[in-house]
Amino acid sequence: MEQTNDVRQMEIWIKKRGGVPAIVKGTSDLLRVKFDLLDNDLEKITWAKFFKTFKDSNLEFIYEDDADSRFCKFISKPE
Repeated sequence: MEQTNDVRQMEIWIKKRGGVPAIVKGTSDLLRVKFDLLDNDLEKITWAKFFKTFKDSNLEFIYEDDADSRFCKFISKPE
């Protein structure tokens, strides 16, 4: 597992795997990555909103760096 708060690195990882920035529908800040465009539980958002929410929420991006893996999650940074 890898971990980063570098938004450029995160964007590259997400785009390479066909993902788009998203939030859980009905929330304003519960970040996700939408890989399946048919996933109706997630709402696509702009990269600008995604990165602002990421920074404002003080998150870290956890991901698996294997080329075929889409595993990722967001965790709160330790204080």
